[in-house]
Amino acid sequence: MFETLTDTTSLLGECPVWCERTGRLFWTDIPSCELRALDSASGEVQSWSLPEPLGSFALTPDEDVLLMGLASCLGYYNLNTNLFIKVTETPGVRGTRINDGRCDRMGNFVFSTMDAGEQVQTIGRFHRLNAATLETETLDIPAVAIPNSICFSPDGSTLYYADSLQGCISCCDYPSLENKRVFTNVDGQGAPDGSCIDSQGFLWNAEWGGSRVVRYAPDGKADRVIESCCIQTTCPVLAGAGYETLYCTSARIGLDQPTDSDGALIKAEGIVAAGLPEERFTRRLN
Repeated sequence: MFETLTDTTSLLGECPVWCERTGRLFWTDIPSCELRALDSASGEVQSWSLPEPLGSFALTPDEDVLLMGLASCLGYYNLNTNLFIKVTETPGVRGTRINDGRCDRMGNFVFSTMDAGEQVQTIGRFHRLNAATLETETLDIPAVAIPNSICFSPDGSTLYYADSLQGCISCCDYPSLENKRVFTNVDGQGAPDGSCIDSQGFLWNAEWGGSRVVRYAPDGKADRVIESCCIQTTCPVLAGAGYETLYCTSARIGLDQPTDSDGALIKAEGIVAAGLPEERFTRRLN
């Protein structure tokens, strides 16, 4: 069902975010230090060069400003002026960088850090940038190696997260962080990477190395599998005017013989359920 959408490929495409106000789909190519955006009307792709790898980001009330999680810090980035205003340093131990992230239903940015070295150690953590105070706190969730899958149930009462090396997606009550449990074990050949939630509360997960995106029911059972033309799918998002088009980023990094599809932005139509609007970081720049 998936088709390649643009000729723009990424070494490590991640964090697709749909902006319903501008009709643009944003994503990052982490090692290339680039933010990219697909204009859904024209099909054109715009890119912004950044001073550091961009792990994840969030929309804000200003459609021209993003909250960015660069490798070493969090801050606001103006898409028109290219001005970056730093908010805070990356929390956690030295040698980590920001990875996956998404706003909770209250408009706080929940994000992760991971080992920035080649030999990934289990020193990553999950954190939260509180919109009201612009202060960060480390969440009471065990340390991870490759943090991913941050997303929230439609009512915001469940946080989903994963360590890709563990082969499972976990969840807990939110914001209390109590009742930590395994949501589902991945039974394919891949590892759980990025996730998103649809309007029915089902979780869509991209499998790194599994060439597929899987939809899981709220009880953790696999509901639907969509095979991918990319070996390393990285993160899905339900986007478009009715949130009924499934887009997914992918990566070509580490592949000995990548195909033309590997690293591409891909999409699939005829999805069984619509997605939800992306929550915005509620604190304005000014």
